[in-house]
Amino acid sequence: MQTMLSIKIDKGLKQEAQKLAHTLGVSLNAVINQNIKEFVGAQTVTFSSHPMPNKKTASLLSKLSSDAKRGKDMVGPFSSAKEMIKSLNA
Repeated sequence: MQTMLSIKIDKGLKQEAQKLAHTLGVSLNAVINQNIKEFVGAQTVTFSSHPMPNKKTASLLSKLSSDAKRGKDMVGPFSSAKEMIKSLNA
């Protein structure tokens, strides 16, 4: 017995996936079914590419990294949890 699976996906990503599947001579449905079978069989999931932050997040991470290298806006280390909480509440 078969059933329907409905998921939300970015339109552009779906189109790219359909083109690639077609190039490989299979349907996108076959690709998804095979991936689900592997997921169930192995009981693991692997993500091969790392998510990329958007421009705003990348800019913030870059600034924070730069600040950390210069020791700017750094607090701690703390000798106790009480000391850390006091700093957080300051």
